[in-house]
Amino acid sequence: MGIIRLNFHINAPIERVATLYQQIERIPEWQYDILEVKDVDGPLRLGAAYTMVYWRMGRRLEQRMTVTRYDPPSVMQQTANTPLGGVMTSTTHLQPSEGGTDVRWQMEYRLPWGLLGSILDKLLFRAAFERTVTQYNANFKALAEGTELPYKPIQGRVMR
Repeated sequence: MGIIRLNFHINAPIERVATLYQQIERIPEWQYDILEVKDVDGPLRLGAAYTMVYWRMGRRLEQRMTVTRYDPPSVMQQTANTPLGGVMTSTTHLQPSEGGTDVRWQMEYRLPWGLLGSILDKLLFRAAFERTVTQYNANFKALAEGTELPYKPIQGRVMR
């Protein structure tokens, strides 16, 4: 199983950061390769679920997310089976700090395909996903701080 950990600071109060994080319909604003969030089964709470539709490898891929821990405003954890057969759990911790909010994010994951998945993780996946999530976090930070997004969403792209 792999683990990726990222920490960053947002120059905004925890209430603003938590409110943005809880608005799952806004995920495509900061996760630039998410086309839409659909099948939301109610307000964010323990057990809530929703589907994120990604644009990857030239096609639409869906991933159903389930909230497996929810302690507002400071902790949210989501678990999903990935579109290619793996499993992932991401946990976000928000902590008020002087001048804003500190964010600790962690993802634990297991790629499919046994030994081949382990090799692909070491050669490709970990670095690529860490880079992508760092960009997602930069967008989230910009939204929470009210500044321009450094990485533009792909909304409006024509999918065929």
